[in-house]
Amino acid sequence: MTTSFKTKAVAELREAKKLEREKEALANAEAEQMREAKAKASAERIAKKLKRIAKSVEPTPTEEVVEKVVEKPKTKTKAKATGKKRGRPPKAKK
Repeated sequence: MTTSFKTKAVAELREAKKLEREKEALANAEAEQMREAKAKASAERIAKKLKRIAKSVEPTPTEEVVEKVVEKPKTKTKAKATGKKRGRPPKAKK
C-alpha cells in the first residue's frame, strides 16, 4: 500500500510535468512562428531582388579577355644518386 505522502508526491510530479509540457508546447509554437516569419521575410527579399534584376536585364557589353599562355622551357632534372637506403637497419641474423 502507498502512504498519503507518496500519493501526494506523485500527484505533484504529474502536475509539474503537465505544466512543463504546456510550456514546451508554447515554446515550440513561438519557434514555429519565428521560422515562418523568417521564411516569409526571406521570400520577400528574394522577390525584390528578382524584380530589380528583371528591370535591368539590358545586356551589358563584356570584353573578352584573352590571356596569353607563356610556356616556360623545361629544365632537365638530374638523377639523384641512390646509394644507401635510409630507414631502420635490418635485423641481424643469429
